[in-house]
Amino acid sequence: MSQTDDAEDYAGLPEATARPKVRIVQLLCPKRHCIVATAYESPDGEMLPEMTVRLREGFEEMVQKGANPWCGICQSRDLRPEDQPTVFATMVEAWPFLAENARLQAEAAKFFKASKG
Repeated sequence: MSQTDDAEDYAGLPEATARPKVRIVQLLCPKRHCIVATAYESPDGEMLPEMTVRLREGFEEMVQKGANPWCGICQSRDLRPEDQPTVFATMVEAWPFLAENARLQAEAAKFFKASKG
């Protein structure tokens, strides 16, 4: 079968279109403990490299204000960004999930901090 034949087989089918997607970029230690994360809406669903830059800059600002520059669970200083899509198309759709996760993470951090004392 030639390339021409292949093209004819797909004639009339709609071309793939880019779809918006909410993505989460996280700063993770090697054991995959999340140090900090943010979500953003990508118009075409693809990763926006500037979001990783923004996350790192935000983390550096937090460190300058007194946050630890390492994983609070395993103490690793090897922190790497990871950017992955979610199942959500919009931030409005993702917000209840993100808000609940933030609440649970705050509770876990409070418990973890209290248990170290």
